[in-house]
Amino acid sequence: MFKKVLVVEDLDTVAYGISMMLKQELGIREVHSTEYCDKAYTKIEGELRKGQPYDLLITDLSFKKDHTPLQLHSGKELIEKLRQKEHNLPIIICSVEEKPTMVKRFIQIDKVSAYVLKGRNGLKDLKEAVMAVFKGQHFVSNTITQLTKGSGFFELEDYDVSLLSYLSNGFSQTEISATLSKEGISPSSLSSIEKRLNKLKDILKANNNVQLVANAKDLGLI
Repeated sequence: MFKKVLVVEDLDTVAYGISMMLKQELGIREVHSTEYCDKAYTKIEGELRKGQPYDLLITDLSFKKDHTPLQLHSGKELIEKLRQKEHNLPIIICSVEEKPTMVKRFIQIDKVSAYVLKGRNGLKDLKEAVMAVFKGQHFVSNTITQLTKGSGFFELEDYDVSLLSYLSNGFSQTEISATLSKEGISPSSLSSIEKRLNKLKDILKANNNVQLVANAKDLGLI
């Protein structure tokens, strides 16, 4: 079983419940917690430099704002920064967000190991998730799994995320085509990009690129 876990959760009662479950039911010796993503990143970096890295990260996605100045405002930003810095730390998300497309994105793009839905069975699911991740497996709460079985569920690809990200940054389709071509990403032709964007509009119920970006952000895709 994991020996050293970091929990990132801004509700102290929830953090306490998670910590007690990890210690008492799974026998994890060291469980640290913090309510800020910035502090979490600093802890991960600091322990790594000391040669005592964390074995697992459990984090929420949403955190209430207060007077504390922050650079990382969400679990999503924390995860993305860790992956950008090539941290391969196993990550479990524990959140109230139940959008299946967003969950798929975290697993496919950010290589998150498990997604646990907070709620009545939250701690039970989290316990199962920790055990699954320790065995090298993935875990997604059953409620999310049921939602993904619908015929309208969208299989997100890296290519789609790239297109949506470029659009959100103000790139025109011509600029996206040139950028993809320069980076060796295929397909990069204007016609291919237009066809894919039109498909994304149909899937995300958008009438134009502005609405497409807005809907994608609402779903946590970008």
